[in-house]
Amino acid sequence: MPVRDHTTEAEGLFTRFARRHDLTYRVDADAPVEVLWRFPEQDGLFVPIVIGLQNNDELNFGVSDFWSYMFPFDDVAADFETMLDAWMVGDARVEVLNGRHRRLQLRVEGDWRTIYDANQSLLPFGRRVRGYISNRRDGAEPV
Repeated sequence: MPVRDHTTEAEGLFTRFARRHDLTYRVDADAPVEVLWRFPEQDGLFVPIVIGLQNNDELNFGVSDFWSYMFPFDDVAADFETMLDAWMVGDARVEVLNGRHRRLQLRVEGDWRTIYDANQSLLPFGRRVRGYISNRRDGAEPV
């Protein structure tokens, strides 16, 4: 069964996000995905981010060397939009562990909750936190 193309809905989500936070962006028409928007460092955004849609159904968030694949679109779109807003106010971060292991986390009631785990290491020493990537001027700088 073919996956429904969510390009129009993704572009709407990305547009709402950009307008809410008064952000400029560049659409990367040559990207090998359906939709890819690049947000450079600017007022209110202290590290560049990338958001995208690929495989017609998969939302992506990228910052520094972190990239996520969240799907299916209908199940994750609202949470993805909430995460983007949380990123802007410093209530989302990427925890950098050994190697390429990264965790996208949201602050929920004062605690950090992992919502996406990328390149997880099976070895215990792969879990040592090396730093954080966030959109806080007073927080960690990109690793």
